[in-house]
Amino acid sequence: MLCAILSAQGCGRPPQVVDDEECFSAVEALWTAVTTKRKDLLEQTAADIDRLHTTEKLSKEGHEALQEIIQSARNEEWMPAAKTLKSFMLGQRKSTAVR
Repeated sequence: MLCAILSAQGCGRPPQVVDDEECFSAVEALWTAVTTKRKDLLEQTAADIDRLHTTEKLSKEGHEALQEIIQSARNEEWMPAAKTLKSFMLGQRKSTAVR
């Protein structure tokens, strides 16, 4: 748990979601929800993120990191949520594995 918190806050690399288009789209939607302070979109995106975790497209670590951001936004801590999410997004790296 501590590792997920630290990586979401910029200490180390955050859990990677960029290789799954659906996961990355959900992170982009979360960014829109947080930066526009739209609670309706926040809740819709939170449900999508939960679904992606349930279907094992999103790792436990990724889910935990995003849940902390979602909770900050639900608490109307929009700026801290945006900063943490920005760090999460900037830490994404496309894998170089050939598929």
